[in-house]
Amino acid sequence: MGLRDFLNKLEEIGELRRVKARVSVDLEIAEILRRVARGGPALLFENIEGFDGWRLVGNIFSKAERVKLALNCDPEEAGSKLVSMIRAPPLSLPDKVRMLSDVISLGRHLPKLSGADWKKGKWDRVDLERIPAIRTWPKDASRFFTFPIVITKDPETGVHHLGVYRMQLMDSKTTGMHWHVHKRGAAYMRKYRGSMPVAVAVGVDPALAFTAVAPVPEGIDSYVFAGIITGRSFEVSRGELTDLLIPSDAELVIEGEVPLDEVRLEGPFGDHMGYYTPPSPFPVFRAGAIYTVEDPIFHATVVGYPWLEDSVIGKGIERLFLPLARMIIPELVDMNIPEYGLFHGLAIISIRKRYPGQARSVAMGLLGIGQFSLTKIVVVVDEDVNVHDINEVIYAIATTVDPRRDVQIIENAVTDELDHASSTPRLGSKMIIDATRKLREELGREWPERVEPDPEVAKRVDERWREFGI
Repeated sequence: MGLRDFLNKLEEIGELRRVKARVSVDLEIAEILRRVARGGPALLFENIEGFDGWRLVGNIFSKAERVKLALNCDPEEAGSKLVSMIRAPPLSLPDKVRMLSDVISLGRHLPKLSGADWKKGKWDRVDLERIPAIRTWPKDASRFFTFPIVITKDPETGVHHLGVYRMQLMDSKTTGMHWHVHKRGAAYMRKYRGSMPVAVAVGVDPALAFTAVAPVPEGIDSYVFAGIITGRSFEVSRGELTDLLIPSDAELVIEGEVPLDEVRLEGPFGDHMGYYTPPSPFPVFRAGAIYTVEDPIFHATVVGYPWLEDSVIGKGIERLFLPLARMIIPELVDMNIPEYGLFHGLAIISIRKRYPGQARSVAMGLLGIGQFSLTKIVVVVDEDVNVHDINEVIYAIATTVDPRRDVQIIENAVTDELDHASSTPRLGSKMIIDATRKLREELGREWPERVEPDPEVAKRVDERWREFGI
């Protein structure tokens, strides 16, 4: 299902609005998208000032139902599919047969080579300024590609990775490449010499766009990952300059390279933290060829102080990776990574507590898993606490926590590069709050009994409730 198919489905169910009024890529489109982000429709701008022949779409993920539509299932269900494919081989014969079936099924999820319409629309010259990238906030350094699918390949394994890294438009042939040192693109770059081949696709199948945002586990090809969670394969075409696998249904494709020995100041940019990130040195992307389909659609998103589209995307990723986290940490029951906690800022998890010190052990285990390592604060509660009800969480903290005993500070730990609160970039501190009920070994005495109504009296009052005339 390409982007156009997805937009047609959204229009059929009343989830897409066409904007025919003339609009500007300079702040105006971003302002409009922000105003309808929370539960509003996807917007297709059809009259872009200075960019005749282009259309632009945004807010395609601003409802959880649209994420489900893109994946063709609930994100947590998709995560369960992933776990079933990567779990450890069982010993029983029936399970071995099932495992073999899973391996055979995996083959159906591999990307398939095909032709691509975008190859027919190669531009006669490279000019990035003819693309309707948007300026989001007044003090942004320039216009930015905000939802580019950046395609890279591990030169040692051939594994392809799709990532979303903002790209500042610097001149007609150059953009910034804002990938942080711990991101997959940067890790692959360190394996190359001279320069790294990179392709950028904009306007792809929404399932691939979602995958590009998700922290795909190390060593898993992004196309295979997307195939597993959606239950289908994706058509790709080899790039002419890069030989990378590029989505066949992309609206815009840019092929080029990232030189290993060149950096430029990138930013400022109003990012998802709700503040401007100051100018910092980052690699650059040099475009070598540009391709578009007829009547191309540019895909953009707007980030900043929540609530915006990335709030829904982040929640989808939370649900997608919950089954994987449970596989690694079996006592994990549920998690809530709140939108206003900016996802890396705060995680609330519930566990089945069985032994002293378990809450801290689970929290530290979680902090060692992939991008969970960027989380600043972890709150651990008992399994009967609804982690999605903040009042229940606050009650748990207020009634179970002794700050001296139950709060742990971890210093000199990896943190989000965009976190301006850290005194040293990429290095900061973390906090674990053990808000579980304490065992005798932890408290020094038995935990007090919680007040509960007499069940017989409660039942009797239930039965007589209408008599009371309340």
